[in-house]
Amino acid sequence: MSFADTSFDFVEWIDPLFFKSVAVLRGGRGVLAGAAALGGVVDFRGQEGAGPLEALGRGEAGSFGYRRGQISLSGGDEVSAFATGTWFKQRGYRDHNEQEASRGYAAIEGNLTETTRFRLSLLASASELELPGPMTLAQIEAGSREAQPGNLAGDWRRTSDRSRVAGGLSYSSAGTNADFDVSYMSTDVEFRRRDVQIDDSVDLSVRGRLFDTFDLAAGEGGIGVEVIYQKGERDGRLFLNGGGTIPTFTGTTGLLWADNAFDASRLSIQASLEVPLDETLRLELVGGWHRHEREIGENFPTRAARPAATFDRDYESLSGLALVSWDVADDLNVFAAVSHVMEPPTFDVLFINVAGTGAGAANVNGANPRRPVTVDLDAQSATTIEAGIKGRLGPFDLDVTIYRAWLDGEIVSTSDFVTQTVSSVGNADRTTRWGIEASIDVGLAGDIFTEGDQVVAGLDWTWTNARFSDDATFGDNRLPILAEHIIEANLGYSAQSGFYGGVFATIVPQGGFADYANTLRSDGYATLGARVGYQGETFTLFLEGRNLTDERYAATVITAQNNLGGFDSAAFAPGEGAAVTIGIEGRF
Repeated sequence: MSFADTSFDFVEWIDPLFFKSVAVLRGGRGVLAGAAALGGVVDFRGQEGAGPLEALGRGEAGSFGYRRGQISLSGGDEVSAFATGTWFKQRGYRDHNEQEASRGYAAIEGNLTETTRFRLSLLASASELELPGPMTLAQIEAGSREAQPGNLAGDWRRTSDRSRVAGGLSYSSAGTNADFDVSYMSTDVEFRRRDVQIDDSVDLSVRGRLFDTFDLAAGEGGIGVEVIYQKGERDGRLFLNGGGTIPTFTGTTGLLWADNAFDASRLSIQASLEVPLDETLRLELVGGWHRHEREIGENFPTRAARPAATFDRDYESLSGLALVSWDVADDLNVFAAVSHVMEPPTFDVLFINVAGTGAGAANVNGANPRRPVTVDLDAQSATTIEAGIKGRLGPFDLDVTIYRAWLDGEIVSTSDFVTQTVSSVGNADRTTRWGIEASIDVGLAGDIFTEGDQVVAGLDWTWTNARFSDDATFGDNRLPILAEHIIEANLGYSAQSGFYGGVFATIVPQGGFADYANTLRSDGYATLGARVGYQGETFTLFLEGRNLTDERYAATVITAQNNLGGFDSAAFAPGEGAAVTIGIEGRF
């Protein structure tokens, strides 16, 4: 699922019940999937429906008005299909925090010939989210659930309607594999904040890949080429929320003050080579060329006090990855890699606005009107080295990676806590990352109450040390928002009869900073949860409790400023209080 960076984000239409698996390629590993993004790639793999005809119904209910339902139908052999619909609604933990979404997804795939398969999928979603705004640490500690006054007065919310169609062909014969995919997505969004932002977007993605295997003395290798083209267009209009300032907010669409066209495209050409060096040692090389275009056009009347907000720039780069993996045992692999990737800026940071002065018409047409401006940003790039181990070592299942990354031109920004809009943005000179991502599972006991039952413990640890590097203003300070350590632990029991249960905990020793000067930081926290359930052949029952101790904590930093001087500011989102969810699923 690929897009050209023209729409907001795609989280609202991603429903975990649609997908059979999710593959995550972090950072430079995303080059393996043709990524041109520093964060990497998240690949959602939809349900296929192969197998006997099956119908599914699922219902969930829980705290804070939470409700979720799903129905689906799947089946097929030579041609298989999967169709599902879901609905979700919750009142939310805070005031003005209601959320609702409905989503539908259908996919069909099958054989055209002995060597060729087709696939087709359709997706539609509609969602509406109320936006309560950030809080101070004191508000969170006091257990407040209030929304920001401006968010209430202006009825801040986000609504979106999306539809997507995608199709593809695959060919496989005598070691040659080819894939061709195309997708088209239409998105309508109304984002009501200090202003009412109305966007209509379309995204087109075309991807082709050819991969051929060959035999060497040490084993089977492969060589491939991949081409990706993406095109995105967005018509964006900005209106005042009522009169345009908090005292005059009404939650209605006021005067139009910006009208812009956004166009983006991407062309990537990438080659890959997989070579076995011996029976246990393997080398994988990937190299690519990328060209991105960003263009912003002006459709609003302009004058000296309100010049056109236009932008037109191309970004070109090379990306690459060298990965060596060694099978030190049948079920244990050690690897090391070096990668380089570039990411161009998105419209969210290229296009910001100036508040202006006055109210009503003066805020649009006055001597200092509200107006959008464009910022000429460089692309950001990262060079990363990493090493790790994955597989089974004695009684332990391991997946551990340590990495070091050097970033040039990382995009940093500040936001206004009241209006919650970007107020400044720029490229840092040099930033760095040290990091560890570790997951360890171990079986502690078995055959306790019945034959085949077991107790398994697991620990996930993420360490991120993200800093400036000799910055003229902030020295080697930590970058805001990110918590340095996130630890998740679980202890679970399962039996062959279908009964299961367990406890789980999330521990964050210290929260993230809310400013680049590192003067305000959220406290650490720990939450405890538990689940029990039964999974039978035709139905599943479960009960889950989260944050059972009703911990009051800042779950994340929403936005950052340069230097807060240690003053407690509305920069944080509270974590959800104690909550319970119960669910049932039937398969027929």
